[in-house]
Amino acid sequence: ITGFSGGSFSSTAGLAIDPVTGTITPGSSTAGTYTVTYSIPASGGCPASTVTTSVIIRQQPNAGADASINICDSNTTPINLFSLITGEQTGGIWTRSSGTGGTLNAGTGVFTPVAGMSSSSFTYTVTGVSPCPNDTSTVTLTVSPQANAGTDGILSVCDTNTTAIDLFGLITGEQSGGVW
Repeated sequence: ITGFSGGSFSSTAGLAIDPVTGTITPGSSTAGTYTVTYSIPASGGCPASTVTTSVIIRQQPNAGADASINICDSNTTPINLFSLITGEQTGGIWTRSSGTGGTLNAGTGVFTPVAGMSSSSFTYTVTGVSPCPNDTSTVTLTVSPQANAGTDGILSVCDTNTTAIDLFGLITGEQSGGVW
């Protein structure tokens, strides 16, 4: 408003507004719809004057903090992706952004892995209301191969045998790095 001085700005509680300049600080305000009133007192024989306008402060969506989980490639236990991210608001939708295998329920955020699936990423998106952009968080699921100690073996020896026995020669298909 130009050409006038001495007026003041006001609104209902929740809107951070400077009463002199009318400057609004959205980050310090509570989301909501506000009526802002600019009032000029009577002066010089002119009556008091007021004008109002509406201001809408939209809540920035919050999809929470990213998370990660490691599972074995033989795991088939359902995973609640919501239990992994923190600080998220409800109402978003889950999508799979990479990987194959398993089943995702986009609404509930429950992912059911299957044996042999690949490492995957899942994105939780909360839609923003204009002018606020959408917000996303990501759960990274790393699939590690099931440890393989190999196939059991058997050997019969006489208790008087003094020849060293290589136990690795008795099992087959084992991966390295194990301990007897």
